[in-house]
Amino acid sequence: MLLKHSTITDMDSVLLTEAALKLSPFERAQLIDALWQSLDPAEQDAIDQAWLNESKDRLQAFQQGQLAAVDGETALSALKDQLSR
Repeated sequence: MLLKHSTITDMDSVLLTEAALKLSPFERAQLIDALWQSLDPAEQDAIDQAWLNESKDRLQAFQQGQLAAVDGETALSALKDQLSR
């Protein structure tokens, strides 16, 4: 995919991020969905298919006892720890 020149500056990006984070969880989910839908449909189909295959593989591994389940709070805490290093 070719990157198009954007007129949004780094400061605009920061301001957009700050504004988005002030939205309610429902509004943020709507924004995510709108941005997701704005991506190139041809590429998005391939990405969606790859995630579908990954999800099926993970579910199968979990069902066969090859993958342990981790609750969301634990997973997010571990991710925050990793990102803060």
